[in-house]
Order: sequence, then structure tokens, then C-alpha cells
Amino acid sequence: MSHTDLTIYRTTSPAVLQRWHDTENAIEAWGKQVEAALAELGMGDRTIYYDQVSGRITGISTEADDIPDGWRMDRRTYHLVPRLTSKAGKAIGAKLDSLRRPDPRDLPGMPKHAFAGLSFLTCGLAFMGGALYAQWSKPIPEHNVDLATWERVKLSEYYAVLEAHEAAKLLPDGVR
Repeated sequence: MSHTDLTIYRTTSPAVLQRWHDTENAIEAWGKQVEAALAELGMGDRTIYYDQVSGRITGISTEADDIPDGWRMDRRTYHLVPRLTSKAGKAIGAKLDSLRRPDPRDLPGMPKHAFAGLSFLTCGLAFMGGALYAQWSKPIPEHNVDLATWERVKLSEYYAVLEAHEAAKLLPDGVR
């Protein structure tokens, strides 16, 4: 990826920023729900894997040859997945399916994904300096963006904000 291909949009829309913060809180709550579900399923502190697009949990890390009742090892990923041919596995599958990770990219006026030529792109997001930035690895069709809510930002301006944000993180707490 060439840095000149980067395409950045920014918004300070109260509705978009509220959605962003609500999603942050929802993801934190989701994490606690997943921890509780793993404890309930006897899976403790294992790592979960989820699909970035759907938010669906796709597997759980395995430890050696430990495959509990109701689970099976996925031969492609080597993650534990519910054994849906068993009663216990069906219950586990239903439990995991109810735990979809909220998607922070679900924002007004900005697509989560876009086609740019033959490329299927997913935007990256960063909250810096009181604004939310959407980053694309190459220009996307601008008709997909609500330009009344989002504005395109010059790379020099974006990098200045990014630099200031990074520098602020290096300062001791309470110093700004």
C-alpha cells in the first residue's frame, strides 16, 4: 500500500460520535458477556476468535488434546467449535451465536466496506482530538460517503493529528 493511496475522512457529528462511544461501551459489555459464557461453558480464560464482518464467534483456542464434551477441533483452524451433531454442542452453538460482537464501523454516513476497483476494503477507525477518523487504504467511491457528515482530510493534516495524539499518549498522566 502506498501512503499516497490512503484516504481519510473525519467527522465531529454528535450523532456519529455518540454511536462510536455507545459501541465502545457495547463492546466492553460484550467482553464481559463472553467471559461469563466461557466460565459457564467451563472454558475459563481461553482466547475466542470471531468473524470481523458478522461479529459471530468462530472458535475458541484449544489446549493440547483437551476437547471437552460438546466440542470438536476444526481441522482448518485448529480451534474448538461446537459439535453441532450432539445435544451439548447444539446448546453451546446457540450460546455462542447469541454473543455477536458489536461492529464499531456501523456508523451513519460511512460504509463499513467498499469496493475500490477489484479490491474489497474495510475501513479503519480512530478517535483522536475529539474527532473520529475513517481510514481507507485506497480511495473509495465518494458517493458511498455522506459528505454532509464526513469530510475528506488531507494526509498532512491527518498525520499532524496522529502525531499529536501519539505524543500525548507518551506524556505522564495528568500532563497535557
